[in-house]
Amino acid sequence: MWDTLTALAAHPWAYPAFSVVHLIGLGALFGGLLVFELRTLGARRELDPGALARLAIPTALAGFALCAVSGAAMFATQPQELWVNPALRVKLALIAVAGLNAAWFHWRGGVRAQDRLGRWQCLLSLGIWVAVIICGRWIAFV
Repeated sequence: MWDTLTALAAHPWAYPAFSVVHLIGLGALFGGLLVFELRTLGARRELDPGALARLAIPTALAGFALCAVSGAAMFATQPQELWVNPALRVKLALIAVAGLNAAWFHWRGGVRAQDRLGRWQCLLSLGIWVAVIICGRWIAFV
């Protein structure tokens, strides 16, 4: 396995390719969450939240999977350098908080949680994911 990672790290196109996959995943993740959460916040009330969730949530989960796999691969190419980067550690902590918030939202009823607390959870989710994106960009500069 380490030989594969060493070869991957040495290949000039590997890291940029994983970065592109990561960006595509991020677009699917954030895009899926954005449309669902905007609906929960009151936008486009004519759209059925259940039907929207059946489209948006699998899209967001697929995007998360792409981000997780590509992010792990990028991390594996230079773990010592990346782990000491505070932006990466904050990003990972925020992703964990986002996951807990999502689990709580779905435990409360998910699509049926169109109440005040559900709206606050959606606002929190959007804020967390924007912060994750910011931290992800800062990794290169911190």
